[in-house]
Order: sequence, then structure tokens, then C-alpha cells
Amino acid sequence: MKSKIITLTTTIYCVLAVFAGFSQVVTIAYGPAYTSTKEVVSLVNGNNGGISGAQTANVFSVSYEHFLSDSRFSLFTVYSKFDGYTFMFYEKGGASIPGGDIVAGSGYNGTVIYRYNLGLAYNLIQKKRRFYFSPNISFGIQNSKPNGKDIYPFEIIGPNYIETEPTSAVAFKTIQIVPSGGFRTGWVFWKRLDIGLSFQGVLGFKPYQKMYFKYEYKGTPQPTAEFEANGTGLFVTLGIGYRFAKLIQ
Repeated sequence: MKSKIITLTTTIYCVLAVFAGFSQVVTIAYGPAYTSTKEVVSLVNGNNGGISGAQTANVFSVSYEHFLSDSRFSLFTVYSKFDGYTFMFYEKGGASIPGGDIVAGSGYNGTVIYRYNLGLAYNLIQKKRRFYFSPNISFGIQNSKPNGKDIYPFEIIGPNYIETEPTSAVAFKTIQIVPSGGFRTGWVFWKRLDIGLSFQGVLGFKPYQKMYFKYEYKGTPQPTAEFEANGTGLFVTLGIGYRFAKLIQ
């Protein structure tokens, strides 16, 4: 299946490349990813709350954008790669490990995520200007692959949480369609060098890894807490690209 996805993406690139010499840009980008962890079964007084305020991974991407003739619209395709993470956060001051140290939470990196997006952008600024601001929408094929890593959990011994079994995790090989929306803004130097910042929000549906925590809270047994990650998050990248045709005269 992965080979079919790569073939499809390569075909798209080749079709767009037929217009070589007309107007297109190839960009390499890198930056932080802020992915969310979903609570399937909540941890009592836990601190998970959707997209965390902290960076969870780094994302690398390569993109191709084709500007349509006499239009502010452009078509683009993007290949992205990042590590999948799942996090569980305890009540502040409620979890400690042997030795007495307080811990804020636990995490697991069990997958590598590959995403192939095809989308449409619209430049709100006249495209012959050096500055651009382009909102966009796209759909992507997201593929997760287990990386073989095990979880190495802390032993939680109180004061509020006491584990009844070690924290466990499982990773899945999955493929899903994910919608994405965002914008890209930047400047073009010497009519060719494109330096831009991209903000992309992605909505995932199918979990690619899960964490489980069996525990007591203040001496009372609780249902097993369950957490999962599916690719939902905010991806911010700084990119440098080269324009093969001069839109700026």
C-alpha cells in the first residue's frame, strides 16, 4: 500500500512538472509539531486537554507548488514526515516515582508518520509582489508505521495515583484520509528565493498509537485510563524554496 501511495504522489508531481518552465516552486521546510492526545477513558483529575501548549515533535516536509496562469490560485502537493507521540498528564503534584520525585506525565513515541497532501491555495496579495499570504485547504493520505520502540514507564507510587500495573502502549500501522487547512506567508528575494512560514492544522480520525494506565486514585480503583493519538494537531514550518519561473518582473 505504501508503494502505491508513493507511486500516486510521484505521478502527481510528474503531471505538474509537465508545466515546467511556466511557474512553480519547490520548497524544503522544517519546524515544530503540536499534536494532540485524545482521552478515550479519562484519567481522574488529569491535565490532558486537546492540543498541548508544548512542542511534541518536529516535522520535515518537501512541497511542490504550481501557480495557475492569470490567477491567484495555485495547486500544491506536500510530503511530510514526523514522529508520533501520545502523552498522559497527571494531576499537579499527584504522581511520584521511587525516590520521591514528582512527575508531570508520561509519553510514548511508537510510530513514524508519513503524510502526502494535495491542495489548493489562494494568494490574497497580487502574485507579482514580493510578499505573499496564501490561505489553503488540502486532503492528505496519512500513513503510520510502528518504529519498534517500547515504552519505558515510571513506576507511579502516589501520593494520589498508584499504578496497579505498569503503563502500557501499542502502536498501529494505519492509513487514513485527513483534511488540512492553514496558510503560508513569506517573501521572495531576487525573484527566485522563496522564504516562508507555514501554519497547517490537521484533523485525524484513526488512532495510530494508544497508552493505557491501570491505577487507583486516593486508594479507590479506577477504570483503566486510555489515551490515543491520530495525527490531529498544528504543524508550523519555516521553509526555503526556489521558483523556477519569475512571477515578479
